[in-house]
Amino acid sequence: MEQAQEKASLQGKGAMDDLVTKFMSVAQGPDGDLLLNLLDVLYDRMTELEYDDQYLSADDLEAIRQGQEDIKQGRCLTIEEYRSGKRL
Repeated sequence: MEQAQEKASLQGKGAMDDLVTKFMSVAQGPDGDLLLNLLDVLYDRMTELEYDDQYLSADDLEAIRQGQEDIKQGRCLTIEEYRSGKRL
């Protein structure tokens, strides 16, 4: 039983290390500002959820999926383009 718990703990640690490595890589790249803005939004939402038990709705999840597809298809702006006033 203890071996299973140790294995699960090590797998969790590996996943966390992988997450941190990926986060740092993106944060230090050209999309770092975008990642930090997204993190701020999610963090603010998390603190709001402490007082609200409503999680992402089906519409929210669909909007996120559509946004991810837009990014994959290149339908997006860099933070610099957005700040300079360019819009889609």
